[in-house]
Amino acid sequence: MKKIISAFVSAIVGVSAMASFTTNAVETEKAPEKKGMVLLGDSIASGYTRKGAVEHNYGEICGDYLGCDVYNYAHTGDNTDDMLAKMSAFDTQQQKNLADAEYVVISVGGNDIIEHIAKFMLDYATRNNFFNEGYSAKDIPKNPTVSDITTMININGKGGLKESLTGSFTNQLVFGAELGDLVEEISGKPDIYTKDKRYSGGLIGEHIVPNIQKAADGIKKVNPDAKIYVQTIFQPLQFDPKYMTDRFGDNASMVNILRADLEDIMKSYSQQIENVKGIDIVDVKYEFTALGKAPSANKDGQNNNGYAYYFVDVQSSGSLFDMDIHPNQKGHVAIAAAVLDKIGKLHEDKGLLSGTFDSFTDKASYPALPLATYKRVAGVKEEQTTTTTTAKPTTTTTTTTTTTTTTTTTTTTTTTTTTTTTTTTTTTTTTTTTTAKPTTTTTTAPVTTTTTTTTQPVPSYKLGDVNNDGYVDAVDAAKVLVEYAKRSVSGAKGTFTDAQNKAADIDSNGMIDSVDAAKILRFYAYLSSAKGEKKTFEEFLKKA
Repeated sequence: MKKIISAFVSAIVGVSAMASFTTNAVETEKAPEKKGMVLLGDSIASGYTRKGAVEHNYGEICGDYLGCDVYNYAHTGDNTDDMLAKMSAFDTQQQKNLADAEYVVISVGGNDIIEHIAKFMLDYATRNNFFNEGYSAKDIPKNPTVSDITTMININGKGGLKESLTGSFTNQLVFGAELGDLVEEISGKPDIYTKDKRYSGGLIGEHIVPNIQKAADGIKKVNPDAKIYVQTIFQPLQFDPKYMTDRFGDNASMVNILRADLEDIMKSYSQQIENVKGIDIVDVKYEFTALGKAPSANKDGQNNNGYAYYFVDVQSSGSLFDMDIHPNQKGHVAIAAAVLDKIGKLHEDKGLLSGTFDSFTDKASYPALPLATYKRVAGVKEEQTTTTTTAKPTTTTTTTTTTTTTTTTTTTTTTTTTTTTTTTTTTTTTTTTTTAKPTTTTTTAPVTTTTTTTTQPVPSYKLGDVNNDGYVDAVDAAKVLVEYAKRSVSGAKGTFTDAQNKAADIDSNGMIDSVDAAKILRFYAYLSSAKGEKKTFEEFLKKA
């Protein structure tokens, strides 16, 4: 208000001055410089963990590094709809802070995905009667969370979900197949004709991405110069290999299916937010994974796990549904470094970023890729290595038929030789003139009709890899059983494509049935236990 009054008084004074001194030039006041950062979104941005908020969330670390104020309007549990609703309800001061901000950082979409997964789990519990006593389908909330799963579903008790899955491999297969359908509902369908299988549609493409676009458009409307950064979502089920073996044992295969499904979902999110206009992307998923490429589904539990377990305390809980999937303090340092690296105003840091990093007792285990990002942002100078080379004396002896001359040369000087190469291009034009006698030729050509048919390339599937994810595993067997069940109904047709039929027909008898699924499972069991070089499916079948 003071600024408004001050501007009003200045305007009156200015008009008076113009009336008295019409020859004076009028100075145009420059717009105030943008400064400050606003955070929007969910619990990741708010700094929440199940043990309480982290000491320094990444927004605070970024503000300290940039020397600017930070206004954190993120709320734990918010999905994209909630974020838009809160933005619409901003009070005057919040609107001003958003309008004046130089940077707006958004972390959102994870709760949309979690709610969809929770709905699936609660629906599965409804169909299989896995509810805890006192709960039923009518108690399912509109936007369920992970806590609703743990509260309402009988997971570990007698007759519960765990007993059902561990006691029946068929149940595991059916559950795995339904999970595959869930992944497609969320992530959309990958285009198998593209090199990196670009995703489109699904919950991400049809709901999350449009909402993020609405948020970006709303920000630009009040602050056209704002730099908007949207974070990718990390895949939290990345475990230390030894922990996988010790903690999950015989259930590791189901955990790996979940991990592979989540990886597909987060990959789809990373790809589809590229469609949002007016933003830059901060690839937190890439930093947390700490590999140059997305982790493999890691069906044998040994390779390419990723390193999210270092940044998220997923290994400190009793079950998958009790684990904390929120970034710990190390995770917030990694996110802050990624955001600052994207902003680009880098300098040597002596504040919260480096101070918090130095407080980590296990920083020697900090994954290499995010460590490189941190060092670049914090201005950590690598140790300079000086190499001194002493040239040994060289003795050259030259002998002729008449005179023998011995010359000894001692080299103590470093000589730099520069060679310049010049390339010359010569073009020669030759003109040939030919005089031909007049010739009259009459030719009758047959009429030729050419018909061109263009077809889409048929995607290449390897034997057993029904879902074309590069692996032959229980997920493929489950899909074969589901297809078999569909075709077993009188008059019903399956949904496999021609290429999937070829991948699924293991015994090449023209049928898709339980025998094919069983052979896929046997090969998967072989892959999970074999050491060293492994056979192809075709080689395995010959030996079976």
